[in-house]
Amino acid sequence: MGEGQPFNPKEFMYRVGTFFLLVAVGLFAFFFLSESAQKPTFEYFCWGTLLTAVGFFFRSQYKRPVKSSGRFSWWGKIFKGKNE
Repeated sequence: MGEGQPFNPKEFMYRVGTFFLLVAVGLFAFFFLSESAQKPTFEYFCWGTLLTAVGFFFRSQYKRPVKSSGRFSWWGKIFKGKNE
C-alpha cells in the first residue's frame, strides 16, 4: 500500500474549521425553519454565528500553497524585456 501523508496539525485545524462551518449552516437552517413556524429559536442563530466565527478563524490559520499554472507567464516575459 502507499505511504500516507505526514500529520499536519494546521491542515487538521483547517478541516475542523470546515466541519464547524457545515454545522453552522445546519443551525442557521434550523433557525430559519423555526422562524417560518412562528416559533423562533434564537439559540440556533447564536450557536450558528459562534461556530461560523470559529470556523473561519480555524480555516484562516492554514493557507494551502498554490502553484502557478503558467497561464500568464508570457505577460512577465513581455514586461521583463521592456525594463532591461
